[in-house]
Amino acid sequence: MTKPSDRDESFSTFFSAHAEDMRRLAVFLTGDPEQGRDAAQEALVRTYRHWSRIKGEDPVPYTKRIVVNLVRSAHRRKIVAIRHAKSTPPDPGIQQSSAGKVDDWLVVSDALLTLPPVRRAAIVMRYYEDMSEADIARVLDRPLNTIKSDIHRGLKRLRPLLEEAVRT
Repeated sequence: MTKPSDRDESFSTFFSAHAEDMRRLAVFLTGDPEQGRDAAQEALVRTYRHWSRIKGEDPVPYTKRIVVNLVRSAHRRKIVAIRHAKSTPPDPGIQQSSAGKVDDWLVVSDALLTLPPVRRAAIVMRYYEDMSEADIARVLDRPLNTIKSDIHRGLKRLRPLLEEAVRT
């Protein structure tokens, strides 16, 4: 049996401490537990691949940025698929089912999904992960004032959606 390398041991420690946080972040960003788990897992795999390169830095922001970028890429692919689907007329034999009331988490999750991925990430990191705006700017590699603007605009967009959900 071979002894694990220092690289493997240090990554294993990082993984044990932060894998659940990455999964939770990804689930909030995607709104889908399965897709979130996949994004978090892929981000951790990519972090491991580049572990020796980021060893001197804090790997948490690096990995969070990967999660956000993976979700953004998936969002772009989804938009292309939706545009393509809209160009094809729907099958008249398929009927939509009406949804009943949903719990608070689903309401918030649905509202978050109306935001662009970067704004969604900024809101989740600020209010769910309780990160400072400066930390969010570092993780997302965006100017601080842009992050402040993203949070402000994201909240402005979410307020009417959540107020409407409370009224119904």
